[in-house]
Amino acid sequence: MNLVIDKMVEIKETSRVELARITTLNKATISSIIKELIDKHIVVELDKKIKTSGRSANAIILNKNAGRILSMDLQTHRIHGVVTNLFGEVLFEIRKPISNPDFSPYLKVLLQTIDELKHNTYDSTYGIIGIGIGVYGILSETKKIVFAPFSSWKDIELKKIVEEYSGLPTYVENEANISALGENRIYSNQENLIALNIGLGVGMGIIIKDHLYTGQDGFAGEIGHTIIVPNGKKCVCGNHGCVERYISDVALEEQYFERSNEQITIDEFIVRLKAKDPIAEGIYDEFIKYMAITINNISQILNPETIIINSKVIENIPESISEIKNRLRSQIMTLHLLTTSTYKSKTNLLGLTYVLSKDFFRVKEED
Repeated sequence: MNLVIDKMVEIKETSRVELARITTLNKATISSIIKELIDKHIVVELDKKIKTSGRSANAIILNKNAGRILSMDLQTHRIHGVVTNLFGEVLFEIRKPISNPDFSPYLKVLLQTIDELKHNTYDSTYGIIGIGIGVYGILSETKKIVFAPFSSWKDIELKKIVEEYSGLPTYVENEANISALGENRIYSNQENLIALNIGLGVGMGIIIKDHLYTGQDGFAGEIGHTIIVPNGKKCVCGNHGCVERYISDVALEEQYFERSNEQITIDEFIVRLKAKDPIAEGIYDEFIKYMAITINNISQILNPETIIINSKVIENIPESISEIKNRLRSQIMTLHLLTTSTYKSKTNLLGLTYVLSKDFFRVKEED
C-alpha cells in the first residue's frame, strides 16, 4: 500500500484508473487497496467524475480531515503555532511572544502553546496525529538539539520532553530541513533540491533523490558556518568570516548600524532600500555579491536541479534573482532553477505537514 499512499499524498485528487497507471499495479489490486482505505476513512470518494485516458472515473482523494497536526516554529522571540488538517490548511493560528529565550522559561511557553493548540483542533476522524516542531539550530541524527546559536540551548532532548508531556508522537527538525521537505512537495518533479533559508542565520536543507540528506551526524546543511571571507568577522560558531556574518538579516542590520550609527530592523532596511537610500544600496550590493558566491559554491558541490531561497530581502526586491544570476559566470554550472519560495513563511508548515501526514497514512494502512 505504501506506493499507493505515496502517490495519493503527492497528487491528492485522482482515480483508481490513474493510480493503476502510475503505480503499474493492476486494477483489481488498486480497487482492493482503495476499498480498505475508504473503510478506514483514510480515503474518500468524491461526488464527481474525472477524465482519465479519455474515460470518466470516480474521483478519490485522501481524507484531509482524518486527523489534525500541531505545528510550531520556534523562533528566538516568539513561537508561531498552527493547527492544520492533513493537507496543511491552517484551521487555527497563534503567536506567543518570548521574553526570555533560555530553555526553562521558553519551554513553559512552548507547553502552554501546545495546550492552547490542542483545545482548538476541531473535529476529525482520528484526532491529533502528531506534533511538528521547527528549530533554528543544529540537531543530531537522533534529533537532539545539539546547539542553538541564538540561545543557550545545548544537548536538549526536546522530542522526548514534548512527547512525555503531550502523549503525542513528535517530529523535531531543523527549520531549513523542514523547508526543503516542503519545497520538495511543491517541486515534486525534481529529485535534487536545495532550500536556502536566510533570516537570523543561514541554513540549507538538502534533498537528494527525493530524500532529505542530513549527513553522518545530522549536521549537514550548515552553509551559514562555511567561511566566505578568510579572517573576516567573528561568528558565534567560533570561526571568522562565515557566510552568516555577511548575508543573514542580522548581518545586514549590523552593517547598517556600522555605517550610520542607526539601529533598524530588516523590514526598515528593505523600505530604505526601495527608497534608494545610498547606505542600504551599498549593503545590498555586497549582499548580492556574497549571495552569488554562496549559490555558486552550493551548485558546484551538490549539483542540485533547483535552489529555492527564503529571504525577506530577495522576496521584496524582485530584481535580486536576476542580479545574483548575472554574477554566476561558471561555465560548468548546471543549475536549472534559482527562485524564491512560492509559499514563503508557509514552507516550514508544508514540510511538517508532509512528514507527519505521510507517516500517519502509512501507519493507518497497516492497522
